[in-house]
Amino acid sequence: MAKSNLDKLKDAIAESTTLLNQAEIGESGGQYPPQSADTFREAVAEAEVLAGTEGVEPSQFDAQTTALNDARSSFLVTKIPAIRKVTLRGTPSQRKGAHTIHFKDSIVSFVDGEARLPDELADELTKAGHVE
Repeated sequence: MAKSNLDKLKDAIAESTTLLNQAEIGESGGQYPPQSADTFREAVAEAEVLAGTEGVEPSQFDAQTTALNDARSSFLVTKIPAIRKVTLRGTPSQRKGAHTIHFKDSIVSFVDGEARLPDELADELTKAGHVE
């Protein structure tokens, strides 16, 4: 049996609440900015009010579910990337100066063999054998 628009909204509220409860809020890498979390919490609260209101048209539940899903997507993209320092492979004398690696769709610049990169890119460069 297909879910009602209200049930879909309640599912979206539950998923959003779980995400907010598990998300690390702050200004550091791997966290979500407080302002983004507050905006997302407001969207969840609006959805909860509508879900508890009697006599609402099904199309309003559908519209609120779409708005909540959009708010969740907007929240997820605000995650601050975790950054770490990586070092080019080679001897200290080989690392001296400026170096550039063209990797996939990125250009990575190193100064004296070091660069600060998002964790995901650092992992890929390590796996490819370019950095230690």
